[in-house]
Amino acid sequence: MTGMELFWQLASAFLGSFGFAILFHVRGLKLFVAGLGGMATWGFYLLMHAHMESLLVANLFAALFGGLFAEIMARLLRAPATVFAAPAVITMVPGGSLYYTLYNAIAGNAEAASEYGQTTWDVAVGIAIGLAAVTSVFHLLTVLRRKYQPKPQ
Repeated sequence: MTGMELFWQLASAFLGSFGFAILFHVRGLKLFVAGLGGMATWGFYLLMHAHMESLLVANLFAALFGGLFAEIMARLLRAPATVFAAPAVITMVPGGSLYYTLYNAIAGNAEAASEYGQTTWDVAVGIAIGLAAVTSVFHLLTVLRRKYQPKPQ
């Protein structure tokens, strides 16, 4: 990938995530940060995909990155993590491969439908496991902090 292609990929990821965050009525600095999260997550995905053969693992690590970004920004900017998590991973959602899975299934091309279906499955599972893992760890840390933190007298 050339430098210009990388620039356009990251710029598109920023704009797509920025636009998606508008649907959540995100405003101001949080809107900009949501766009940055999508751009950074997509950049991390490109890095992982370039060095890994498994699409599932590349998406898993990128979703872990996006989820971590979202949880940290949620705490820093005092907002729900969803405000940052959804825009961070929206660029990874396998819409194209899902379309081609269904198109080929309807057209009767079972082999192509199966290949696209496997791609769709790998990406979706990677995203789901990555986000669930980060959310679970942060939830556990919050519960433990509340349980063991000294209470003010």
